[in-house]
Amino acid sequence: MASIDRKNPWLLAAFLFSASVAVHALPAEPGVSHQLAIARAQRLSDLHYSLAFALKPHAASTEATEVLRFSDSGTGDLPLDYRDGTITSATLNGKPIATALDNGHLMLPSGALAHGANELHLAFTSQIAAAGKAITRYDDSDDKNEYIYTLFVPMDASMAFPCFDQPDLKARFTLAVTHPLDWTVIANTAPTPTPDATHSTFPESRPISTYLFAFAAGPFASIPGAGPGQPTVFVRKSQLARARGEAPQVQQLTARGIHYLEDYFQQPFPFPKYDLVLIPGFPFGGMEHAGETFLNEDGVLFRSAPTQADYFRRNTLVLHETTHQWFGDFVTMRWFDDLWLKEGFAQYMAYHALAELEPAQQPWKHFYEDIKPLAYAIDETQGTTPIFQNILNLKDAKSAYGAIVYQKAPAVLKQLEYFLGEQNFRDGLRLYLKQHAYANAQWADLIGAFQSTGKQDVQAWAKAWILQRGMPQVEADWTCKSGAIDHFALTQHDVLAATGEPRTWPITTDVLFAYPPGSAHASSTLRVAFDRAEQPVPEAIGRPCPAFVFANQNDHAYGRFLLDPTSQKAVIHTLKLGAPGLASETRADPARPPHPSPPRLPAQLWGALWDNVRIARTPPRDYIDLALKTLPTETDESLNRIQGARIAAALHAYLGPKSREAVLPQAEQVAADRMLHAPTLGLRIVNFRTFTSIAETPAALAQLKQILAGTLSIEGLKLRPLDRWNLIGHLIAQHDPDAAGLFAAEQARDKSGEALKYIYAVQAGTPDTATKQRYWDDYLHNPNVQEDWITQSLGAFNSWNQADLTLPYLAQALDQLPDIKLHRKIFFLGAWLNSFLGGQHTAAAQTVVHAWLARKDLDPDLRLKVLEVSDALDRTVLIRQRFPE
Repeated sequence: MASIDRKNPWLLAAFLFSASVAVHALPAEPGVSHQLAIARAQRLSDLHYSLAFALKPHAASTEATEVLRFSDSGTGDLPLDYRDGTITSATLNGKPIATALDNGHLMLPSGALAHGANELHLAFTSQIAAAGKAITRYDDSDDKNEYIYTLFVPMDASMAFPCFDQPDLKARFTLAVTHPLDWTVIANTAPTPTPDATHSTFPESRPISTYLFAFAAGPFASIPGAGPGQPTVFVRKSQLARARGEAPQVQQLTARGIHYLEDYFQQPFPFPKYDLVLIPGFPFGGMEHAGETFLNEDGVLFRSAPTQADYFRRNTLVLHETTHQWFGDFVTMRWFDDLWLKEGFAQYMAYHALAELEPAQQPWKHFYEDIKPLAYAIDETQGTTPIFQNILNLKDAKSAYGAIVYQKAPAVLKQLEYFLGEQNFRDGLRLYLKQHAYANAQWADLIGAFQSTGKQDVQAWAKAWILQRGMPQVEADWTCKSGAIDHFALTQHDVLAATGEPRTWPITTDVLFAYPPGSAHASSTLRVAFDRAEQPVPEAIGRPCPAFVFANQNDHAYGRFLLDPTSQKAVIHTLKLGAPGLASETRADPARPPHPSPPRLPAQLWGALWDNVRIARTPPRDYIDLALKTLPTETDESLNRIQGARIAAALHAYLGPKSREAVLPQAEQVAADRMLHAPTLGLRIVNFRTFTSIAETPAALAQLKQILAGTLSIEGLKLRPLDRWNLIGHLIAQHDPDAAGLFAAEQARDKSGEALKYIYAVQAGTPDTATKQRYWDDYLHNPNVQEDWITQSLGAFNSWNQADLTLPYLAQALDQLPDIKLHRKIFFLGAWLNSFLGGQHTAAAQTVVHAWLARKDLDPDLRLKVLEVSDALDRTVLIRQRFPE
């Protein structure tokens, strides 16, 4: 256990709280309360689970047995977690005990507990279903096979077997599974050879948390790695041929990533083996079980024609889950309030590793484009939270998963590395992993490691960035006189300053001074560190007057960095000219040799212009006009993708009908021209996707139908099944007169199992009341609809042009949130909210949401989630009011 720094008030309060909890017995309330977890962690140690499951074809449950050995140093009754099943017998230290469950707990009576070693024998039955259970069944419609997989994060292990379901009670697991003859079982350890092909056994694991124990079972096919260190990939038999084409790249990258991380962390791979299992219908991108990662099959085997960005996302997914073997599995957060200790680091290190392994992919540019916007989008809302989140019960931990831990935490870590320096940052991580090997830690332990390896005040930095919600808005205030800067200061304020007392953050950033092409002055940067509301920068005084200033060159800092009016005019002029000055040479110091500007600078400047649209400073039509003027010559694939998404968002949300009608033909024409004539396949694909999303006029819809029929071809692009279904889904949502016939023809054409999901999804976009009611009833009352089918259909159900049809469901959708939180997987609630609120753009919808938020009986956690997502609706209404037709 880490020592307590009594000068640190947060640590001291946590210590005193823990000590008080240990003295008093606690009732077994639903879920796993933090108080219960602390009390159990102080009395229990040396845990060993020996589990045996019997899996039968198409069964709705599994009979199982368990032997749990543990050492107990406390007194009083001891709650063991188990819900959603039945216990048929229980014997503790040779004495039968009652099997009744109370609020999801089996009470181990103090009279049967021993001081020291204890042994509990259980027989129980747990549930298996297509959705809503910790043991999930997937029925493969292609070959009629069945696959079983487990998913226990954050506290669903106790739905599958009785356990002490908290991350800081790590245990060693032994597993035995009986199963049909042709099934393979993949678990945390490699199977022990056995002559019985219907019985698989697995030796004891290294210490892991309950949520990291897992198994998958079914007639999986295996693809062994071809080189040293490459993992075996397991895939359902019907997808083996496709997987053979994609698996080698994933296996090679995984092996390279393991080698890089072993060297960077100075810590060997923590577990005896590593497998990758492709799971169909998996609700996450991946899950990092110790020694075996489950990956969403669709994230590896592309269903639509892939772009460079798609391959890049797959690379970061693979490296993210690989990093978890150290950050999450080897060292695990003590409680889910520190979820960022695993998710934030896994995300950051995925980009860090890829920057070394594949620098040509420009990972840090993607980091700005794909990570930062999602973080900023939540941090500017009333629903934002600190990175460290106060979770009183694990039943509420699902809500901690989101952009704060997956996007803000890695973005803040990027700033921390710049603040500390690369070597101090790396040495701090190495020390942290060494100190807490196969154990648990909390954020203060990590900050303490950084404090030990560097000279900076990391405690003050952490107080602002880890414990404080929100972010700063940073702007440059500057003037010139006689051709030179005579005043320069950086200012910051809380983007949510109106909601509470002003806050500031310690910021370390590079300020860019940009000069036009042909100027006698080379563009240069100046490093500035400040933690106050206004920071004069005397080093800037006397520099030649720049064309524009940007306060976050190199993207080290975190916050909303806006352009001042002078800089905005210059940037717009530069972008209109094709950005000839944005790749010019820059100098960190004018006396040093110049070096090229980072390729992410144009994307950052576009991002700053888009920020001004989102805060209603700039008319959205101005942004669209500028983007459409520059797109015909833009060769950056990811910037094309982002601009297409922003144009679609402005057309569908920010512009009223008259403005959209005026600009739509030009937007369609630019996207169609780039789709057909751009110089690279990647550019043609991203513009094909943009065109599909915005096509609305009869001429544009006719082109979509020509692409579908093959009479209009896109060079190098062979439509994959999901491409075709996306085209048909768009035609259905647009109420095209040919949509029904095209749907029927495609349904007859595509007989694959995956097609069943796409068929279900696209029909949700049918613009009539009967369809909406049928799907709504399915969402609420049909337990046989798989969760991924629902999430796939939610966007179509809430099509942007069908708001009148879906508005009646908005209040009902909000009312479903408590049940969703209780019964659905982690990311479902966010998908539900983003779809039902994202399809609305009017003040009438805003009134419905605000009325719901005004209720007195709201779960505070759900209230924050709605505030987070409804911010986009509030912005849309504000933009439409400020910039009317």
